[in-house]
Amino acid sequence: MTNNQMIKMYDYHVWANNQVFQHLKQLPDGFFNGTVKSVFSSISEVLIHLYAADIIWLETMKESSFDDTIKKVEHRKSKAAGTSIDNLEALYEELSTEYYNFLSNQSNPEYIISAEHPQFGLCEFTLVDLVHHVVNHGTYHRGNISAMLHQQGERGVPTDYAFFILK
Repeated sequence: MTNNQMIKMYDYHVWANNQVFQHLKQLPDGFFNGTVKSVFSSISEVLIHLYAADIIWLETMKESSFDDTIKKVEHRKSKAAGTSIDNLEALYEELSTEYYNFLSNQSNPEYIISAEHPQFGLCEFTLVDLVHHVVNHGTYHRGNISAMLHQQGERGVPTDYAFFILK
């Protein structure tokens, strides 16, 4: 895989997240923070979880220490907790800029990243595998959001990769 293909995969993740944000902003008040009986108690909690996980994986790609990563996640997650959908969208945009800055400076998608984890020990990943994980994790949780919307009588928004490449 080339660096451009890897970035295209990340482009899809950003596009799909933006589709969800735009869709949610069109819904009546209450859907973003409203309580739902599901895996997460609200759509905002899903989005904050996804945001925090994306921070974790970017810091892993940068080979930051586990402790530094957790500190960054907790600090940034505290900014996201209880915020408006517009503010959370801005935090996502800021994070995607960080990803693009990092990924555009990488010349080898097959670069091996080593990360020390307190439970799993030394872990090794290729950069492209981590990008795939970020995208797959996002797809999974965007599916949670769609299901949560359906539970409340609203439709989800199409975010399949095919819609991205057809745009």
